[in-house]
Amino acid sequence: MRFHPSHLHCNARSAVQVSFIPHPLRDERGSAAIAGLLFTLILIVLAAAIVDVYRVQDTRTFAYSAANDAALRGASFGRDWDRFTATGEMYLNPYAATEAAQDTLEQMMQVRGITDFRYQIGAIPNPGGGTFNLPAPCVSRASLWNTTTWTETQPAVGVCVQIQVPTILLGLVNGNQSVTVNAFAAAGVVER
Repeated sequence: MRFHPSHLHCNARSAVQVSFIPHPLRDERGSAAIAGLLFTLILIVLAAAIVDVYRVQDTRTFAYSAANDAALRGASFGRDWDRFTATGEMYLNPYAATEAAQDTLEQMMQVRGITDFRYQIGAIPNPGGGTFNLPAPCVSRASLWNTTTWTETQPAVGVCVQIQVPTILLGLVNGNQSVTVNAFAAAGVVER
């Protein structure tokens, strides 16, 4: 029998080749843990930002609603029926209108559990309306429309509310200060 190289089956060569192939995960052992940690941190920051935005928007919506309800109540309960009977024109009693608006606003804040708020109520008592300088908290918003006054053509009540909103992520960014939400609403008396 003749010896031919094709008759040789050498497993040593295969074993040597397998031992030199690098393991694909050998150099990346900590990468998955780091990626998981970074992903978790990103999710936590994103969740905190979502909670902050929701809190601010929810409080802003509530502030507008509370200011609107207080202004409506002030305009409704502040009507001066004695002057209407005497003159035929509707006037507002500024004291009664302000008191009704204040009681409504404070009650709404108490029900909601909000204690850190400020407000200012203004009344335009005359039948022809008038102009009222906006309170300081509402001026910053009103200046976006190039005005610092509130003008009505009828008797009206205006309510400006400022509420402090505690935040999570935004508090860390701005030195643990609350975000301030301002809202203004007005309600007029219409004769029919």
